Amino acid sequence: MRLNLQTTFPAVAARVQQLGQLSNYAAATALTRTAIDDVRPAIRAEMARVFDRPTNYTLNSMFVKGATKSSLEAKVWLKDNPSGKGTPADRYLAPQIFGGERRQKGMERALQAARLLPAGHFAVPAAGAQLDANGNVKRSQIVQILSQLRAQLGAGFESRASGSAASRRTVRRQGQTYFALTTRTRGLAPGIYLKKKFAMGSAIRPVFLFVSHVRYQPRLRFFEVGEAAARAAFPARFDSEMEKIVTRLGLR
Repeated sequence: MRLNLQTTFPAVAARVQQLGQLSNYAAATALTRTAIDDVRPAIRAEMARVFDRPTNYTLNSMFVKGATKSSLEAKVWLKDNPSGKGTPADRYLAPQIFGGERRQKGMERALQAARLLPAGHFAVPAAGAQLDANGNVKRSQIVQILSQLRAQLGAGFESRASGSAASRRTVRRQGQTYFALTTRTRGLAPGIYLKKKFAMGSAIRPVFLFVSHVRYQPRLRFFEVGEAAARAAFPARFDSEMEKIVTRLGLR
């Protein structure tokens, strides 16, 4: 979201025009501090409220572009690739803000490249998925699945050798095997399944199911919460910054 002095705070903008050049410094500082200290924390709190156990990666996914005296506008938005690893925040959070289809994740692209997932489809967690403390499928399980299916992930994931004698021995010792179905087979929907062996037999559980679309309804009130925080905080911050300038320059 953008905090533009003219469009977001027209009453303060009129005061700035009357007070002259020094007020531009106060307005720029107040806009930047509002974005950093009020808007971003408010949206972060909304993320914690709306999402189930959001990761720190998600909670820290916003950046702030500060205002200047020549450009009285501050911006708060989602990082496009904050650490060089993982899915960029703007890619997976934008559907939560605007609604609509989500984009494919790295695992899905790897499965598609291996011709295990139909083009344009998605893999959604099922009963056999192991979830971490944040409610996401554990990375270790994803790596194990792709290793057994011989699908390669991109940056950000480690890939173990698959198909070697050592890997086959490990699979046999663990007694569990992942396999993919690209079409409905014997009553099983397309997806990734775990077959686990026991002393008296075996059991099959779905880990991911393949679906043609994943559509989100808007959940994160990014703009509404941010604008409310800005309107509540900015006027007082502007007055405070002006007071500092007047005091510092002895203009009383």
